[in-house]
Amino acid sequence: MNIPVTLAVASLVGAGLATFFNKVAASEGVYFPPFLMIVNGSYLIMAMVIHLTQKQPFDFTPRMTWIAILVGIIGSVSYACMFFALQKGGAGSVVFPIVSLGVIVSVPLSIIVFREPVTTTKLIGLGFGVTSIIFLSR
Repeated sequence: MNIPVTLAVASLVGAGLATFFNKVAASEGVYFPPFLMIVNGSYLIMAMVIHLTQKQPFDFTPRMTWIAILVGIIGSVSYACMFFALQKGGAGSVVFPIVSLGVIVSVPLSIIVFREPVTTTKLIGLGFGVTSIIFLSR
């Protein structure tokens, strides 16, 4: 397995566990704003650890800053919607697959913006992925 795929699989496992623990927090009646702050504080600490170990210059560009702010706003709204769906009694086995349908947004955007090649295999894989998520959410 190549390095990008290995890292993607590690991300898949980590994201799956993080998503599961969101359900645990929601089922415990956690109040969302401080929970989100603690989650993001953990991201901040990990970012600092990674930065210190990589010994790269720490710089901000205006473009990077605006993209990061946009990602943070979109991600926070998405995260809040998922969390509140779970808190309002949504079953993880329904909410998580629906949230996972985000691939139908990110894959076409990657193809359009980055001119990634469209192959039959990718289209079939995307179709199978969407189909499996639809079946999981029923």
